[in-house]
Amino acid sequence: MTLLSSVRSTPAAVLVSAAALLALTLSGCAAAEPTTDDAAVGESESTEIDYAAIDDDSLFVLASYPVDGDELIGDAPDDQLAVWERFNELFPADLHPEITMFVAIDADQSGGTDGAMQRNGLSPDETYLALDTSGSVSPDVLDRTMIHEFAHLITLRDEQIPKDESSVASCPVYAEVDGCPADDSYLYAYFMEFWPDYTIDDFDAETEEDKEERYTPDEFVTDYAATIPTEDAAEVFAEWVLADELPTGDSIVDEKLRFFEDYPELVELRDTIREGLFS
Repeated sequence: MTLLSSVRSTPAAVLVSAAALLALTLSGCAAAEPTTDDAAVGESESTEIDYAAIDDDSLFVLASYPVDGDELIGDAPDDQLAVWERFNELFPADLHPEITMFVAIDADQSGGTDGAMQRNGLSPDETYLALDTSGSVSPDVLDRTMIHEFAHLITLRDEQIPKDESSVASCPVYAEVDGCPADDSYLYAYFMEFWPDYTIDDFDAETEEDKEERYTPDEFVTDYAATIPTEDAAEVFAEWVLADELPTGDSIVDEKLRFFEDYPELVELRDTIREGLFS
């Protein structure tokens, strides 16, 4: 959706109701908001956590920092700075001008959520990136989470999904609360090919068991991908970027893994990310 409300959980998906979509979620697990003492864990003395901008009590926040390009504003400890710098190794600053805040989180204390890309609660035209900095997530898993979250950023931008709530009801493909994917957008093409006739009403009506039963390895790259169309696209994007060789078969999952090859600008982006991954 145009509201960049994406949370990545590891190692397994946590399913949610559509009622939570507007506030947070494509996925994730709610956790109690940290107390003042808890919130101070790992926090720099010069850093004040901007809870109003984060607007998500499912995240156990260690610190938050305004962002200027690839720089954090504030005295970030080495572990938090290292995660932010790793993100910028994979995604140079000119690829993410929307990100104006970095949020350091603890995945274990956030119900398994190790990353999120969400709208700023005070400035909806701005976006913040949250990533685990506790060290509980292995570097390769965190790299994959970064790619997954970046997939949300590029597929849910305003030019991809214009803000127009009135367009949702008549949208010919899956649409969430903020608007219908533009007919030349990545998600419009993806949903038309792989999620035809699936709507937000279908999502609302589904149980967790329905989503679990939908998963098959011939159709989805992970069980998490089967939970909701936007997560399917982000999971496929991550696997596509990481794949040394693309499949040549004719299964649905093979076709999904070749989907982004049709977009030269994304192929170029893939090369940029892989250069950062393996340099």
